[in-house]
Amino acid sequence: MEIKILKSDNNYLELEIEGEDHTLGNLLAGTLRKIRGVTFSSYYQPHPLLDKIVVKVLTDGSITPKDAILEGIQMIKNISSQYLNEIKGVL
Repeated sequence: MEIKILKSDNNYLELEIEGEDHTLGNLLAGTLRKIRGVTFSSYYQPHPLLDKIVVKVLTDGSITPKDAILEGIQMIKNISSQYLNEIKGVL
């Protein structure tokens, strides 16, 4: 996985993530929308034959886009860990 910053300013960040597809894009964009201060988040796959996505994050200034992404990743890690523990309890 390679991550490139395509655009960045105080309230906006656009990242290109190579080696990923809709699975990570939907998960990350959806999680970012739950974070206070994020006013817009989305992703798109530039072309179906390209194995990469572009994630966009816009904030209201109460949180930086970088901090929002880091918080979103931590939320995903926590949910994944909780899910894994529940599955282990059943099996």
